[in-house]
Amino acid sequence: MNLRRLTAPIALGGLVVCAVAVGLTVAGAYGFTPFELPNDAASRTAVTGGGDLAAASAAGTATDDGVIVEAFDSPLESDEDRSEYMGREQVIAECMGWQGVEYLPAAPWLNQDRQPRGLSFEQSVIWLNAYYGEARDGWAVPASDWQRRGCLGVGDHAVAVARAAGTPLSAPLPEPDPNALTEEEELTAFWGVIESCMAEAGFGLDDDGTPAWELAMYGDTGAGAAYRWEEAGCSGYATHATGNDNMH
Repeated sequence: MNLRRLTAPIALGGLVVCAVAVGLTVAGAYGFTPFELPNDAASRTAVTGGGDLAAASAAGTATDDGVIVEAFDSPLESDEDRSEYMGREQVIAECMGWQGVEYLPAAPWLNQDRQPRGLSFEQSVIWLNAYYGEARDGWAVPASDWQRRGCLGVGDHAVAVARAAGTPLSAPLPEPDPNALTEEEELTAFWGVIESCMAEAGFGLDDDGTPAWELAMYGDTGAGAAYRWEEAGCSGYATHATGNDNMH
């Protein structure tokens, strides 16, 4: 698989900075310590939502009654599902705050982004490390091993504990922004920038099978910490120009 081909579609999916680079990022390169729960009980309560979850987190286990932590899998079709999802978003935001990074609780059904704009490349890597934890080194960390999955794992754990207690997480639903682009509109704009960029380079959107076309479309950037949008061809330029790499 050509990993560079994944940068464009993944970049529009919400977690957008150097998407193909996440798996190869080394946290130590930027002096960042992977997620650990705060030491004091009050801080743990703020991060985890309190109650049984705080105690379970401090003990480093699930709960005494064997709560099973799974990745959040609700279809988000009902207001109840969406409210629970936003409750998880609030837990993740608290957790990310303790890591010193900003997190924007986001509603995917409104095409909102979790990651703030205007981050430098280094800041974007730190953000992703805090969010994914050890999962940034690969996608093999199971949901049940939530403590290794950064703040996303903490959020999934909060969902599981709250459900087991019969009191699912909940938070108010955000209001839609009438001026926000739909996902379809964003994709149209994104491909429009690519088409214009490729035309300037003397190519169309269709792969003509030549190395020159590949270079124009995807550039010659590396993966992981070596990735730079400036070297990622028209796909990298379009991701940046449409505001989807958070480094502008």
